Amino acid sequence: MTKTYKIELLPDAETCYRYLQVGFSIIVCTFFVGLLVLVVPSLIPVYDVIVMPALFVGLGLLLYGVGTHLHIMHLNMLEMRDEGGRHE
Repeated sequence: MTKTYKIELLPDAETCYRYLQVGFSIIVCTFFVGLLVLVVPSLIPVYDVIVMPALFVGLGLLLYGVGTHLHIMHLNMLEMRDEGGRHE
């Protein structure tokens, strides 16, 4: 069952790392835009509108990437065990 489940839902093991990278890059870009706002104060209204959704999306992608990584690790642990519950 684990092989079918892994193939159907998680075809690529690097997917979780892509989600982590995208989420972290969104958060870092939001930080740098905040530094830009300190230099150009006329961008404060735009930053106030963008900052909360950007952080929610970035944190959501980070959490999804971590959860996917833990799920893949759990499936690998199940594949390493045999029917009796022992390691192969």
